[in-house]
Amino acid sequence: MTARSRLQTALPIFLLVILAAGVTNVFPFRQMIAQDKTVDHATERLESLEAENARLQREADALLSGSEMERLARSELGYVMPGEVAYVITAPSDETPAVDVEPALPERRTWYQSLWGFLTGEDLVEG
Repeated sequence: MTARSRLQTALPIFLLVILAAGVTNVFPFRQMIAQDKTVDHATERLESLEAENARLQREADALLSGSEMERLARSELGYVMPGEVAYVITAPSDETPAVDVEPALPERRTWYQSLWGFLTGEDLVEG
């Protein structure tokens, strides 16, 4: 067997081994990146929920004070103290502006953006 025929036999086998190694390593890599992104999204969500909880706790603590209850009763319910007069000013109904809202179009992605999203596991992550 000559060196050229050995090369012609070995080259396709070598390329097949490289291709198989690449394919078997892409899928776990995608899942690892997707899981990392999922953890990042969950961490961001946790931080925003903790901030919201702190805000709601401050609001609940403020509701325990009499001055905050009085403020809310006056602003939200229109309550007045004895001897006070309440006035309500309303805008004429024919002056309400019309708002045109266009539906949001889905984001269009090119083939290479889709391929990159597949390779990096972006398609596995929600949000």
